[in-house]
Amino acid sequence: MLTFENVLTVFHDYLGQDSEEEVLPCRRGYVRISWNSDSRYCVDGVLCRTPEELFDLLLQDYWDFELIRRTQGRREATEMDEKAVDELCQPYLDWRKEALK
Repeated sequence: MLTFENVLTVFHDYLGQDSEEEVLPCRRGYVRISWNSDSRYCVDGVLCRTPEELFDLLLQDYWDFELIRRTQGRREATEMDEKAVDELCQPYLDWRKEALK
């Protein structure tokens, strides 16, 4: 079963590395907030009303984070870069598949 708590546990290491993403509980679910470096203003906030929504959003954030890390933000991503990041994401997808059984 997918819960907010186990989604956050699975993405704990990623969220610890990415200083521009933060997940906070709120009355209607959880909000993922994106910050822009040291600015006091957030770039955006997305309400996730279900654990599935939170999982999908964090998986995309992780994919983007790893792609930028791979290219160091200095070059266009290649197909090989994208395949390598897809492979990094596969354990998360496998975990979700097991959690939904």
